[in-house]
Amino acid sequence: MTPPATPPGDLDPVMADPMLRVLRERHPEVDVVLLPQDRPAPVVPVLDAAARDTLAADVAQELDDLLARIGTGEHLVRRDAGWHTDEWHQSWFEAVAVVEGLAEGDNVALLRATGQALLDLGWQARPVPGDRPRLVGRLRGGLEAAATVRPTALVLTLRTAKVRAPEEAAR
Repeated sequence: MTPPATPPGDLDPVMADPMLRVLRERHPEVDVVLLPQDRPAPVVPVLDAAARDTLAADVAQELDDLLARIGTGEHLVRRDAGWHTDEWHQSWFEAVAVVEGLAEGDNVALLRATGQALLDLGWQARPVPGDRPRLVGRLRGGLEAAATVRPTALVLTLRTAKVRAPEEAAR
């Protein structure tokens, strides 16, 4: 059976593919069906409140270890941490430390020390091109790090992979 004609203006995906076009030309009796490729939904772990608290404490400890290793000295370190949730009810914990009061050039030196400290702690870290010096890092298990300089400061951010709370996973 010959397939029905494609209305004008519609592109036949079979004719766009060289291999399938030849198949259709040689075997018009064969119906070719192309199915859309479905991407598997990313698996987001479900964590109860106790596991989320443990994860947050682990991230805070990682940030403490990193700050201790880079040696912030007498400089003021402002910290902030908290959970964030996106529109798909997926959450992540983020801990930020801002090392302030750095002299000119000390921020870049501290950024280099941060990159080396991340590598020494087992992270995969690399510089990122852009308008200001910065770097990113990943640790097995989904933990991400970012460090960037400001004129007299260094900003360190650690972020977990996305997770779901049990009540959000039930939706």
